Amino acid sequence: MKRTILLLLGLALTVVSCTSPKADPLPSWNNTPEKTKIIDFVTNKVPEIPVKDRIAVFDMDGTLACEAPLWFEMYSAVQGLCLQADKDSSLLQNPIYRYAEKLRVNPKDTSVINHWGPSIQPMIMNAFKGWDNEKYVQFSKAYLDTAMNRDYHIPLAQMFYPPMLELISYLKANQFDVYVVSGSLQGLMWSVCPEELGFDRQHLIGTSQAMKPVFHPGKGTEFVLEPTIFQPSNNNNGKAINIYRHIGKAPVFAFGNTTGDWGMFRMASANPLPNISFMLNHDDAKREYEYSPWHGTPCPAWKDSMSTHGWNIVSMKEDFKVVFNQSNK
Repeated sequence: MKRTILLLLGLALTVVSCTSPKADPLPSWNNTPEKTKIIDFVTNKVPEIPVKDRIAVFDMDGTLACEAPLWFEMYSAVQGLCLQADKDSSLLQNPIYRYAEKLRVNPKDTSVINHWGPSIQPMIMNAFKGWDNEKYVQFSKAYLDTAMNRDYHIPLAQMFYPPMLELISYLKANQFDVYVVSGSLQGLMWSVCPEELGFDRQHLIGTSQAMKPVFHPGKGTEFVLEPTIFQPSNNNNGKAINIYRHIGKAPVFAFGNTTGDWGMFRMASANPLPNISFMLNHDDAKREYEYSPWHGTPCPAWKDSMSTHGWNIVSMKEDFKVVFNQSNK
């Protein structure tokens, strides 16, 4: 049903693009300068860009979908670790399992999230170690489809932002090839994005967990997950490398929400074709969550850096008319 709604939205925007130039292509956005910049770019700059080069890239966690108090990948990892500990309590001697138990009870537990930096990657890598990747995809989909965000009472898998979904549909209606480029594992993206965004796997670029193929003649191949990743991870300049490796060309439109997305901003800015980049600033504590636009190393001068490069800041508080689709409650 969700995917059908998005497809209908895309069809409607196609009609808007082709037959009703005065209609609002982004109705879930307030009429602000940032919205004007997007529409002006699509209206006045995109016609100069060959269709084959109309590449748009979006981060997922915190850009297309809510990443607080935890992000899709970590919600799934917490559940996977807890299921292991439920079967073998001796695992609780390891702090990553104790963290998972605490986060299962309270995803906002500050005794974990204020200190867990070095444990994040081990938690993700060990949650489904030894699983076939397709089983991980299926598990994550089933879990995220049913688990709820406790603050907004919306299924986790449906915590995508309507303004961003409209933007993707608007770009597609203007012949953009759109990719989601996330620091989360590729298998996690495969679990939630095809149904919620209507994207096939070829348009989802995630961090790749190492795998070992196990062949079953006549029955298919398992790709067994190992506790490490194929470098580089999809963060900072790793995003630019993986975009090039996957697509083979630079984007002209980039949208992220943290300094970890600057690698793909720089890649778009270096494109000799007309280009534009945006960062979503989570400054709306009332309708979502308020936090700084970085993970890990602080960057207090981020606004100055954005301005220096000519990158644009979208305020969730000022630019989004709506944040969540409340009909999903």
